[in-house]
Amino acid sequence: MSEASHTVDPSFQLLVQQLHQAEGPQLLVADENLRAAPLNQLPTETTSLITNRYDLYLQAKLLGFNCYYNDFDFSSFPDNSFNQILYRVSKEKPVTHHIINDTRRLIPNGGTLILSGAKTDGIKTYTEKAADYFGSHATAKKHGNIYCATISRLSSQEPPLDDKNYPQLRPCILSDHLQLYSKPGLFGWNKVDQGSEFLAEHLSDFFKCFDKAPEHLLDLGCGYGYLAIMAHRHTDAIITATDNNAAAITACSKNFSLVGINGAAIAADCAEGIDQEFDAIICNPPFHQGFSTDRSLTERFVASCHRHLKPGGMALFVVNRFVPLEGCAENLFQISPFGENKGFKLVLLKKPQK
Repeated sequence: MSEASHTVDPSFQLLVQQLHQAEGPQLLVADENLRAAPLNQLPTETTSLITNRYDLYLQAKLLGFNCYYNDFDFSSFPDNSFNQILYRVSKEKPVTHHIINDTRRLIPNGGTLILSGAKTDGIKTYTEKAADYFGSHATAKKHGNIYCATISRLSSQEPPLDDKNYPQLRPCILSDHLQLYSKPGLFGWNKVDQGSEFLAEHLSDFFKCFDKAPEHLLDLGCGYGYLAIMAHRHTDAIITATDNNAAAITACSKNFSLVGINGAAIAADCAEGIDQEFDAIICNPPFHQGFSTDRSLTERFVASCHRHLKPGGMALFVVNRFVPLEGCAENLFQISPFGENKGFKLVLLKKPQK
């Protein structure tokens, strides 16, 4: 569950400056922090882009970049592929360590790794660790509230940073004796999100609202697939799960296979590009998961839900109690409260018949 608002990260501008100053092939590593970055400011002739976000991948592809969408898998790049690699450090330490580890072999001696980020992101510590790993010395320099570091690649035999075996899916023991696979890089990767758990407790009642059993169900923002798998216990519907995050699609696909779900996990930004209409939708959007809760984001999820529901179809959302979902949906749906606790509320949306 990775869709977010449209505030440009100021670290991006520092990377833009570095990209235009360097010569030769360069690689920009982009995650959710660059979700609204104006990629048209970058030189397409010399810049490649690797990202774990499908929306950024589509944007870069449209602009003519050589771009890659995956869970930061650098294995397809030969050694010494790039004179310079640029990276706005991620929110999670295992992700950042993994990327620093893998980029060393991609840069020749004398090449550079550019790191940017805020002090609260740990940029100073990451700079020190990366410099040691690259066999050089570097200091993160302050630019307003943001820091940037240029780290030269020299000869080094330093061991890699501890990335908690980031690339690998690993089993997580969840509720009801259910074992699912997940990994660092996903929100709440080793637990059940409280909002999702609350929605799951009401799935049986949700499906009782249908006069005819749903044949097709969409999990909008699936993460590693918990809600879809809980829904599978109550319905024989074909389940489509969608997420913007590459790790989520990998984990959800693995879990669908393990549980034997009739369906698929599809990379899509808020289900953009999925033309099918569904009888039912379940959704735990990312409003309470570290992203801004602006109205435009709420409206985007509601609009996607409206596009993808069949007339007469119903959706069940779980959101923080303060999210104004009802106000965004009132002109499109029949709205019913479906449950509430101290932190969350469930909202049932029914699409009117034509």
